[in-house]
Amino acid sequence: MRKYLLLLMTVLYALTTYSQDFSNRGKDFWVAYGYHERMTSGGSGGSQDMVLYFATDQVTTITISIPGIGYTQTLTSGPLPTVITSAAIPKFAPQDAALRTESTAPENKGIHIVSDKPVVAYAHIYNSNVSGATILFPTSTLGKEYYSINYENISNTNNSNCWFYVVACDTGTTTVEITPSAATINHPANVTFTINLTQGQVYNVMGQLTGGSGGPNATYTGVDLTGSKIKSVASGTGACKRIGVFSGSGRIGISCTGTGSSSDNYMVQAFPKTAWGKKYLTCHTGGNMTNNIYRICVSDPAAVVTVNGAAITFPLINNFYYEIPATAVQQKIESDLPIIVAQYITSQSRCGNGNPGDPEVIYLSPVEQNLAKLNWNATGNFAITQHYINVVIPNTGTAISSFTLDGVLVNPALFTVHPQDPGYSYLIQSVAAGFRQIQSDSGFNAIAYGFGNAESYGYNAGTNIRDLYNFLTPLNPYSISIDPVACTGTPFYYSVTFPFQPSSLFWNFHGFPLSSPLPNVTIANPASILDATYFIGNRQVWRYKLTTTSMYTPAGVYPVTITAGTTTSEGCGNSFERDFELNVYDPPTSDFYWINNGCVSDTVRFRD
Repeated sequence: MRKYLLLLMTVLYALTTYSQDFSNRGKDFWVAYGYHERMTSGGSGGSQDMVLYFATDQVTTITISIPGIGYTQTLTSGPLPTVITSAAIPKFAPQDAALRTESTAPENKGIHIVSDKPVVAYAHIYNSNVSGATILFPTSTLGKEYYSINYENISNTNNSNCWFYVVACDTGTTTVEITPSAATINHPANVTFTINLTQGQVYNVMGQLTGGSGGPNATYTGVDLTGSKIKSVASGTGACKRIGVFSGSGRIGISCTGTGSSSDNYMVQAFPKTAWGKKYLTCHTGGNMTNNIYRICVSDPAAVVTVNGAAITFPLINNFYYEIPATAVQQKIESDLPIIVAQYITSQSRCGNGNPGDPEVIYLSPVEQNLAKLNWNATGNFAITQHYINVVIPNTGTAISSFTLDGVLVNPALFTVHPQDPGYSYLIQSVAAGFRQIQSDSGFNAIAYGFGNAESYGYNAGTNIRDLYNFLTPLNPYSISIDPVACTGTPFYYSVTFPFQPSSLFWNFHGFPLSSPLPNVTIANPASILDATYFIGNRQVWRYKLTTTSMYTPAGVYPVTITAGTTTSEGCGNSFERDFELNVYDPPTSDFYWINNGCVSDTVRFRD
């Protein structure tokens, strides 16, 4: 029994302590300096600034570089836990990183972040009353197909285009197909064009402005780029390469009346299509800004979407999204095919809301992409006076009773059962500015945001970006983790799952030693190592398991690249290549003891 308890404690320790290491917490990121309306004013560089934040609970050294313009800065964390803020990203020639207009050729402006310890990273572009932020996804989690999600671009200020950009993250040539859903400055709507990028190059797409006038009630309009498709494709005989995609607006008002109102820029990193989900539970924002708009974007127009258990009654727009008008009602949104949901915070004193606040766009995580622990930054930039965290968490087991904020248990009475799904509860909690941490013994979803007078920030507070149908799993008789984790000195079988049947498999272990060097493996006939086939939802997947065990020492993060031969639509050219990371940990020292005075009548008190 004691052996079993030690084993179970070891597995649970790995699950609850390290789950964020496979999500938005990482050591390598790419981003760019997205367009902001203030770039057109306030001097040659604009009056806006862009900074990067890093939340960490380890002593960490971070290098920020823009290889294309020869820029570098290095940061080292101080007392822990902490949030580190970078120096402002350069915006003046000759080191100007800002994306000021639509690209006519690739721009060498990609910002590369590398840290020696895992961090949670954010980008924030702000000016007085015009502020937008986004969480960043590690390079290892990025995909090859994305859609931009924007909004009708109505603003009280001119030059307020909506936009999206793509950044190449892999070495070599990355070929990208872009299909804008509306007219851009240089490209017509619904006409695909192709660009070639090298690592660190960026291509920026900006929607056309369509009208406007000045005066005390100024209203300027621009197109909505929602539904624009950005896809990495094969070049020659090579596989597709990873890209990062970000969407935003130079400045936007969301008034529910189509007229001008207080406005704000926003920016958000897009989820790869492979990380979309089938079930979302929403929670309205706090303060006096409780009415939110939702857009439900579908991967296939034939998707059957339900809202609060009933078929959706809103029209499908442009064969891509449904829109739920401003409401304070919590929502349960489900589909038989993968979807992504965006939550919109409106302008202050509009759509039935009060103040303070301003527009913001947050891409939500499906319940499938949850975390058990996350760190985030409640930023005070610019002039933010209220900070909040929203959490949606299962009611099962000790999920709520174990939930902590900054290491302190949160009173379970503060949680409210979700009105659309009694299996979950939600929490709307105000917090102070600075480094914040929440944790539970069970996975949850969360968004973080803040308000000031005509001011806001908001982002997905932390998420898994796991491909729901293609993943690496180390198999051993004792593991219950769904993440690619192993313990030092513990043998396991490598397995990989695909939503198709590959014609060949090549495993590249990059020469890293185990207990003994592991040679790369070529499987000419994958059917010979087919281990299982089953359904995830309504999609069939196939799992392939190597026939020899592996064992890693020492602890660390080990890369694994798997290339699958395929002629299906899942592939790029004649192959489908995927980079994984195996996280190997030293097992914790687990033990327990008891306290007893030796009398048979005395209580025995066990402690772990």
